[in-house]
Amino acid sequence: MHNLIDKFDRTIDYLRVSVTDRCNLRCVYCMPADGIVHNSQDNILSFEEIYRIVNAAVRLGVRKVRITGGEPLVRNDLPLLIEGLKTIHGLEEIALTTNGIYLRDYAAPLKRAGLDRVNISLDSLDPKKFRSITRRGDLYKVLEGIEASLSIGFSPVKINTILIKEINEDEILAFANLARTRHVHIRFIEYMPTGIEPLASADSFFSSFDAKAICQSLGELEPVNGHSSSAARVFRIRGFYGTIGFISPISEPFCYSCNKLRLTSDGHLRSCLHSSHSVDIKGAMRRGILEGRLETLIKEVVAMKPQSHSLSERPLGAIYENFSMCQIGG
Repeated sequence: MHNLIDKFDRTIDYLRVSVTDRCNLRCVYCMPADGIVHNSQDNILSFEEIYRIVNAAVRLGVRKVRITGGEPLVRNDLPLLIEGLKTIHGLEEIALTTNGIYLRDYAAPLKRAGLDRVNISLDSLDPKKFRSITRRGDLYKVLEGIEASLSIGFSPVKINTILIKEINEDEILAFANLARTRHVHIRFIEYMPTGIEPLASADSFFSSFDAKAICQSLGELEPVNGHSSSAARVFRIRGFYGTIGFISPISEPFCYSCNKLRLTSDGHLRSCLHSSHSVDIKGAMRRGILEGRLETLIKEVVAMKPQSHSLSERPLGAIYENFSMCQIGG
């Protein structure tokens, strides 16, 4: 078994794959209100190209793939991609991150295709607030997607909640209580500055430390042992079916254990969400490179991986032109 090791002795075994830069929502921290200029269909990786890149990465040591977007469920025939990736020898897990709007209809086909886990992004349990944050979303469709995922046998179902001061900090207990009676894992994630209005100000930041203090009113938070490379610090409250976790890229950066590469929907491979350096894998493949050269390019990206991010110095919007998380598969 091969291993990808970067120059800081981190094992790189996790690849996030963006299948589209399009999204059916316009979340205030992710995308400008008037949207972005999307890539043409010809400029987006085909399923065959994604398969080839993932297969090469797995040969080198990648063991886990996460499908992202934009919103991955707006990509036609996504279960077919899952079925294909599932045949790759050595790939141990395929997960998906979605906003959940279409999940009610896709949960069963994705499960049949071989998807192992699903993460659902959800920042409010209040319908009006949810629509305000997403600029167009229907909360009830997401809740139906969560229930469909649980009923079809995805376990656990993870719910990712971005902490935004004076917007959803008052819902922390409501989210945590979802884990009381359901096999859901709640993950509170610190807001990362993007430079996108109306959340450009640092005043939008709410720390996971403060969120944890609020959750302690529900009972003692008992640490759950997990993978050392996990970004989340995970806890269980006695009597709860699910867990509560905290991801703290600002207050407690976890770059020292980062094990990820990111493949954008237009075929650029990045070693860090917060770095503008990338390699155009798609362009190289369309010029006819052989498998050995493809593996070499992946290794070159691993060698580019920085020791840590620079979010304290500049927001993501200052790193990427025409910034949207949809464009880099956040």
